[in-house]
Amino acid sequence: MFNKLVRDPAALSGLLIIALVLAAAIFAPLLAPHNPEPVSLTERLLPPGADYPLGTDALGRCLYSRVLFGARVTLQYALSILIVILSIGVPAGLLAGYRGGLLDTAVMRMVDTILAFPNLILALVLIGVLGPGLFNVMLALALVSWVGYARVVRGMVLSIKEKEYIAAARVCGTPDLKVVWRHIMPNVLPPLAVLATLDLGKLVLSIATLSFLGLGAQPPTPEWGAMINDARPYLQTVPRLMFVPGIAIALTVLGFNLLGDGLRDILDPRSSGSVEGEKRHFAWLLPGAGKAVEK
Repeated sequence: MFNKLVRDPAALSGLLIIALVLAAAIFAPLLAPHNPEPVSLTERLLPPGADYPLGTDALGRCLYSRVLFGARVTLQYALSILIVILSIGVPAGLLAGYRGGLLDTAVMRMVDTILAFPNLILALVLIGVLGPGLFNVMLALALVSWVGYARVVRGMVLSIKEKEYIAAARVCGTPDLKVVWRHIMPNVLPPLAVLATLDLGKLVLSIATLSFLGLGAQPPTPEWGAMINDARPYLQTVPRLMFVPGIAIALTVLGFNLLGDGLRDILDPRSSGSVEGEKRHFAWLLPGAGKAVEK
């Protein structure tokens, strides 16, 4: 898969961008020349130079250091939100699709109710109740975003469980948990990986948006959306204060989108051959079944 990924120029560009952002986030304490939080009014709005590669902001803080640490804050919370979303949405979709009945009806009515409201608006309501802060942003975005994954996973499970190899597994007496884990999950994971990669870009943008509105990161936490908000009064005089974190957000979202598109092309089941996948399932279930299918 990696060889196919590097042969796609767009996917390779996305991978390199994400690798660069991840490196900035991981090694921020080593790469940043200054602490990003202390205020120094005697050094406010300094131009780029040897000591401050991107200059300083309105409070005398190193802009380069704050952008590096902002990558750490943004990616940390985006990945945390995605983990919570997957932890809720995937099991809910698996249970609803595989079990069906009243459980499926209850889960899907809940999903339909949440999807009736725009995600960002519903997140704003939840943050208004919980209060501002990055943790509350993480909780609100997770609570309004898991429903999309539940619906996607349920739809895939409904399709997969009608396949012949699932019926063969049941006839052989395979427990439901093993059927789900060994036969359904491998078919669900590839499109789920694509969706998660694309959604990471959306989560980065949502975190920046809520922080820009003053509901996410609180001072002096270095976060890209909050940095853009702080720089608004200086757009005409010192535009780099807005452009630098804005470019960081745009590149990160672009990287995730390019990588997600590349993964979608590689992991598309229509290009990998569903017949071969079914042969492998039959071969595991019944000795010689693979040869029978070939005949």
